[in-house]
Amino acid sequence: MRIDPEGSYFMPVSIPQRPIKAGVFEDVWFIAATYESDKDAMVALLPEPFEPADEPLVTVWYARCPQVNFLAGADYNMIGVDLATFFNGAKEQLSGNYSLVLWEDQWNPVLRGRDLLGVPKLMASVPDFTRESDNWRGEGRENGSLLLNVSVERTKARTVSQVAEANEAMKNDRWMGWKYIPNVDGKGAAVSHPTLIGRQITIAESWVGEGSISYGDINGETHPWSGDIVTALRTLEVKQYRSGTVNHGSMTITRALNRVLA
Repeated sequence: MRIDPEGSYFMPVSIPQRPIKAGVFEDVWFIAATYESDKDAMVALLPEPFEPADEPLVTVWYARCPQVNFLAGADYNMIGVDLATFFNGAKEQLSGNYSLVLWEDQWNPVLRGRDLLGVPKLMASVPDFTRESDNWRGEGRENGSLLLNVSVERTKARTVSQVAEANEAMKNDRWMGWKYIPNVDGKGAAVSHPTLIGRQITIAESWVGEGSISYGDINGETHPWSGDIVTALRTLEVKQYRSGTVNHGSMTITRALNRVLA
């Protein structure tokens, strides 16, 4: 075979897969808690030219995705951490959220998100969220040990006008990452650049409540895959909780809107 330099490939490159122009998530539940943390701790975790936003906010979020087109209608779940950031590039200056880490429970979206988008995805056990009355909770685990969890308690439904305001705010939501593929000898990068991810979320119904999070008590010795990551997350101490939200709606991630930041 001849590899087309303008083709669309994933591994294995010898057997091209069908390209998908957009990831369509028809029915998504989001649980998120945002808190104020330490700006210096965020500086240590943001690759330049990303900088912490004026308010050093951390958002831990969970998503339940029951119907996904690139899984032929199958489902998966995810849980991750975003940092409020300002991209201070040579040509572009953008405010948004930087994807620090994201765990998912299916390999297909992990590989697509890492290889294509630059989202720092890893595998974990991410069970369906739980809801007890007005209390919602999502978590991720590795080999039975807690990685992190997020809870929103004592929730109250948002009004139609409040949902409309939330959707308007979503139009300015920029989700960014860093695409990094190491050289074959493990030294330096074959690919390394910041990315803007073409994520669009539409909220159909929403609740607000009291958000809270916790990170697991694991380390790199006992959990070589994620232990050092969770150790780093614990440096993002909770100074003050700002919000807790539960949103139900849809999401698309469109290839045409993904691009490298400059």
